[in-house]
Amino acid sequence: MILKHSTEIDTSASDEAGRLLVRAEGLEISFGGQQVLKGVDLEIHQGEVILLRGENGSGKTTLLNILTGNLEPEAGEIHYSTDETPRSYRFPRRWWNDLNPWDHFRPEFVAKEGVGRTWQDVRLFRSLNLRDNLVVAEPDHPGENPLVSFVSPSLSNSREAELNQAADAMLARVGLVDREESSGDMVSLGQSKRVAIARAVAAGARVLFLDEPLAGLDRQGISDVLSLLESLVRDRGLTLVIVEHVFNQAHLKGLITTDWLLEMGTVHRTGAIGRKAQSPPLIREAETERPGWFLQVAGENAEVIDEPLPRGALLTRIRRADRWVSDAKPVLKVESLIVKRGVRTVIGLDNEGNESGFNLKLFEGEIAILQAPNGWGKSTFFSAICGSIPSKEKEIALNGRSIEKVDTWDRVRVGLTACPSASLLFPSLRVHEVARLACPQKHRLASVPFGKKYSSELSGGERQRTLLKLLLPFGKSPQLVVLDEPFATLDQTAVKKTIAELLNTHRSHALLFLVPSNHSEHS
Repeated sequence: MILKHSTEIDTSASDEAGRLLVRAEGLEISFGGQQVLKGVDLEIHQGEVILLRGENGSGKTTLLNILTGNLEPEAGEIHYSTDETPRSYRFPRRWWNDLNPWDHFRPEFVAKEGVGRTWQDVRLFRSLNLRDNLVVAEPDHPGENPLVSFVSPSLSNSREAELNQAADAMLARVGLVDREESSGDMVSLGQSKRVAIARAVAAGARVLFLDEPLAGLDRQGISDVLSLLESLVRDRGLTLVIVEHVFNQAHLKGLITTDWLLEMGTVHRTGAIGRKAQSPPLIREAETERPGWFLQVAGENAEVIDEPLPRGALLTRIRRADRWVSDAKPVLKVESLIVKRGVRTVIGLDNEGNESGFNLKLFEGEIAILQAPNGWGKSTFFSAICGSIPSKEKEIALNGRSIEKVDTWDRVRVGLTACPSASLLFPSLRVHEVARLACPQKHRLASVPFGKKYSSELSGGERQRTLLKLLLPFGKSPQLVVLDEPFATLDQTAVKKTIAELLNTHRSHALLFLVPSNHSEHS
């Protein structure tokens, strides 16, 4: 299947580097005695679209946090020249620098310089509708000054109406017309990522840092986000710096102009790519609908069974010769499952939109991959299996025992091991402290990586590796292991190692992977 974009980017205005917008010199930072950045020097010019590459833990997110004011480096300089009043910061900052209330190094001050960012975990205000999620980012919102509303309510109301109209126009531009009143927790991952990007633009970003904007998206979601980025570069002249997972970097071909490699604590500019050199302009073919790690999971001579599910999902059963037996017993049985988010039914609809209930059965030794478009409800299904969200069902049984009325912690005792898509670790604890809470067995603690680091200091890939290490079934044999997008932030080496550990430990358990599909529901 080939995903193409009909609109080419006009690069005539950006063939040559534009004026300098951001310059950093000698940036250094360490965590727990380990130096992550070692004298980083970089320049960002008007019109560039930069891909920042590097292995897990190399410091990509740390560098983004520093350049956007979310983290203060130990040494170095940062110069912003996005408007007519350049601003410079030198580190370490002296105590008297903070006496000036208009000269702090914090995200809100850097944002005023026209620097915005999005995060790996989309940070919408879940209780606000999409319109208000955009309006709240607008500079000089009348709600920021209650005196304006008191002295001149008509002026305040007029300004608020203008902002609402502008937000609705922006939502329509990113393909979310008629969704203005939807709350932040009622849209799919791909839609929420588009809203997050639009919100950064509404806040006045001229340089936009994007931390894995394609992570966790299905084929249609990737197409939608890329179309948005394409239009922002073409129509608004935005400068982009993108950190993206290695499996998604090929999708960015045709958009990237400059390639950076963060390695050994320094940034190496590998050269300008130039959008005109790329053909076709954006996404290359996804040669198969299988995940990139499918062949390692399936191995050789495995029986592979594809079962279409309602609303564009696909269940792939893998029965390896070294795990599967002909008289295998059911490990998981889900019958007539219905899960709602408010009044909206998320799990349990058929292709016609009727509430018929969702059914699924997994067997001993079976490996199953549930691929579904974003918004289908994979994470909701995960939560229902774990018992952390209310649901209506005829039966959920684990190894023959009904668990629909069993608490989450008791489901673990029955034989469920589950890893959510969000890397949930206690941020104020060191990794070895988290490991001691999760794994009382002393012999396991030595194998947990990054033990001396605080959880908040870990990169996205390091957090996921730690979480998987803590959850991998080394102790009592589980009956079912459910993993929600387990490899989204891992590099290829970590993926191969994790899969090998999963396959070699307790071969009788059933494995269920929940991943976004490579095809859209409408393709």
